[in-house]
Amino acid sequence: MNKWGIPEWLEQKVRKRDKCCVYCHIKMKEYPHTKGTPKDKATWEHIDNNGPNSESNVVLCCQSCNSSKGTKKISPWLKSSYCKKKKITKRTISRAVKRSYF
Repeated sequence: MNKWGIPEWLEQKVRKRDKCCVYCHIKMKEYPHTKGTPKDKATWEHIDNNGPNSESNVVLCCQSCNSSKGTKKISPWLKSSYCKKKKITKRTISRAVKRSYF
């Protein structure tokens, strides 16, 4: 289990599914010993911050998108200037997010 309470089996399943950011689709990298937070660093994202550690609620996204979204719900975040600038919309987010949120 990692420090976010995500069991190893779920972590492996999500890592296999989410090779690119589920929001902006950039190719993410692992930075196991890096200090700071590179924008393309793969980070754990709970679509619903109060939701469970489940396949339908846990995804990988880049540090930049994760930082922008924070604890916001998807719909209001999609209207943010960040999403507009990056052209992130309900239609462009990954299927994993669509299935669990819409």
